[in-house]
Amino acid sequence: MVSARHRSLALIVCLLAAGCAGRVTLVPPATIAATPIPKDDYKVRSLAEIDPARPLANDFASQTLSLFGREDLIAATSSEYKPMACPPIAGASDPIATIVQRARQTSVVIVNESHVRSEHRGFAAQVARALRPLGYDVLAMETLSNPALGTPDKFLPPYLQRPDQPFFEDQDGYYLSEAGFGRLGREAKALGYRLLAYEEQFDPATPKLSQDESITRRETAQARQLADYSAAHPGAKLLVYVGYSHATEVPRPDGQKWMATRLKALTGIDPLTVSQTTCRGGGTKDRLAQLPADQPAGTFDLVVDHPTVKFVRERPAWRVAAGDRVVSIPRALRPSKGWRIVEARPVGESQASVPMDRVAIRPGEDVALLLPPGRYQLKVMDVPRVAADAAK
Repeated sequence: MVSARHRSLALIVCLLAAGCAGRVTLVPPATIAATPIPKDDYKVRSLAEIDPARPLANDFASQTLSLFGREDLIAATSSEYKPMACPPIAGASDPIATIVQRARQTSVVIVNESHVRSEHRGFAAQVARALRPLGYDVLAMETLSNPALGTPDKFLPPYLQRPDQPFFEDQDGYYLSEAGFGRLGREAKALGYRLLAYEEQFDPATPKLSQDESITRRETAQARQLADYSAAHPGAKLLVYVGYSHATEVPRPDGQKWMATRLKALTGIDPLTVSQTTCRGGGTKDRLAQLPADQPAGTFDLVVDHPTVKFVRERPAWRVAAGDRVVSIPRALRPSKGWRIVEARPVGESQASVPMDRVAIRPGEDVALLLPPGRYQLKVMDVPRVAADAAK
């Protein structure tokens, strides 16, 4: 149990930030969990495979560290944070205003993301807010678990079993365990969006395919499911949130047709395609940029260029600009060895929810939580080291 000293340090930790503009209250955990990691908790197991003294510089480690709020540990080496200059579009208005204007001319808007850059989820939440008054009412997400037809109810992901929940659970999909993605889900649910999964469904009978054949199969399956939904729901307006190349709406130089290209052919709908992964670091605020000359004309309709990522107390500064408060983790809750995960949820909310913030910290670090004003229950879990070869 928590000691009296612990309570005195952390029973109610309040932050008055930005000139007392908002108050965050933290309620400490009753215990710090240090139980073995369940075999099916593959996200925590992935973190346990990373040496906390030397985070790995590869895609696997990057995605895992991003899920646990530590983009700062990968930004210096990951190509997805390296500036990629693109000329701005002269006289272009605010990106959100332009997206709204162009979205009036179609019924499908497709926005892509990097799977490791959390501000892309924050921008997607802005898009969702801006499009809702235009009648956009379906949020299709690549990351949502998509069970096969006939799956017993008890095996369905939580978002299907409990659609009225105001939050996601970790089992709802892979990338949405990151706090920014969880908040995108909260925003969409509060706005009244219907959630739609469209990822290719697993089929154990699928023969071994080449990489190109696998891409073709997956992109075809994704486009077909979205097209079928549109055909069955005339008048529906879809905001589709994807990763990387899935949003390209013309064939690639190698001839490959990604999801947006196939969806356009299947439905006859010309989607508004928006890339957040093509250009970056060109200015001090979000802006629209020109499509690079090495990209086929029409690859994306709009290219959003986000500023170079900055960090405050090792956390992404875009969240502070969006209204989060920088909240110190009480010293009594910081680890003496290995990784420790600190989560903050609104008081009274299910512990199964994707928290409002989730961060993995190491000994000696003073990494902050980022939270909007409110009262939060903390959950703290130590992560026992797992050797990568033993985890497979």
